[in-house]
Amino acid sequence: MNKKMVFVGLLGAVFLMTGLYFRFTDPGSTVVSFEYFGIGTWVAGIVFFALYPKNKEIISFLLGLIMLHAGVLLILKYQFSNPKFLGLLVFTSGIVIVLSSGLSDYIKNRKNK
Repeated sequence: MNKKMVFVGLLGAVFLMTGLYFRFTDPGSTVVSFEYFGIGTWVAGIVFFALYPKNKEIISFLLGLIMLHAGVLLILKYQFSNPKFLGLLVFTSGIVIVLSSGLSDYIKNRKNK
């Protein structure tokens, strides 16, 4: 096993356990961000180590689209201190990832084979 895999797994476990600790010690609080960090770290690790090496272009394109749509949702939602700037940053980074994913080159090369 790779050291990076173990580190990502342990980091996700630390975040998840911290979130569960806060949930059980103070059931009235709505702090679930640590749980999201833990599960998100595990999902990102699975995507990166299992799917990304085989299909870099497709995964980059899909992740860029997800970021682009998250940026649109952040622009439209007004619960942050400066939602338009945050949404613009996420939207812009999503566009950059989509454009740099290399999906069109991948499709061209696949058709030529």
